[in-house]
Amino acid sequence: MGVAEQLGIEDEDAELLVLAARRWQDWARDDERLDPVADLTSLRPWLKQATERDADEVLQALAKRAAIHGGDDRAAAATLAWALLPGACLLAHRLRTLSDRIDEIVAAQLWLEIRSFAWERLTRVAANILMNTRTGVLMECDAASQLARHDPTWHQIYQVEPDASFWGELRATHAQPEPTAAEELLDLLSWACDNRVISDQDRSLLLSLVAAADRSDATTYRRGRGGLLSNELSEQVAKEYGIAPVTVRRRAGRSIEALSQACQTRGISA
Repeated sequence: MGVAEQLGIEDEDAELLVLAARRWQDWARDDERLDPVADLTSLRPWLKQATERDADEVLQALAKRAAIHGGDDRAAAATLAWALLPGACLLAHRLRTLSDRIDEIVAAQLWLEIRSFAWERLTRVAANILMNTRTGVLMECDAASQLARHDPTWHQIYQVEPDASFWGELRATHAQPEPTAAEELLDLLSWACDNRVISDQDRSLLLSLVAAADRSDATTYRRGRGGLLSNELSEQVAKEYGIAPVTVRRRAGRSIEALSQACQTRGISA
């Protein structure tokens, strides 16, 4: 059973999609961002020919209506899942070796990401939802070996809550050594995410680039930023995330610039 069947949206006759088709004109009246799409059946063809910005506007409107903390509309959630289905199916295919239930796991995680999408602050709806779905599937499948091979830096991260007793015990029993370069980087990225300088997805992408650079000799690459924006590294990471290399370079460059400006503003040495 594929991802579409697991979600119950294998065709336009599915119950939630039929309901969405009846509601589409009402949705468009409530949110003018849906105006470019005449009806539900036109959605997928329109997305294929629309610009990235225009497509994201439509998906953003659907994401707001679909999220539990937005319109809490399950028909809108099914519509957004239906629009993202090609990407979700490709993701399931690429991760098929992780579990014989991969379609079920991808479908469940996709639905969770759609229903909890932070529409108030996030754009790039398709990229963010699919990337978060991938991360959730890897965690659900306990894909430690895959993470260790493809992203060793991220694999070694262990999250500890700020108020955990661990920190007090650590200070009481050990003198604090000088932080390593890796620790300083992780601290900087955590601070940047907490202060919304970059997103969690941007942090993951940067760490993937750093890990790829660590596995190779990035100093020989021609592009700047310590080689992180080189064609060689961006191609490696693009394969991992299922996006284009130019997208990796654009997002990483934007994140690095945002970090640099934020550090200068707050007097942090980057």
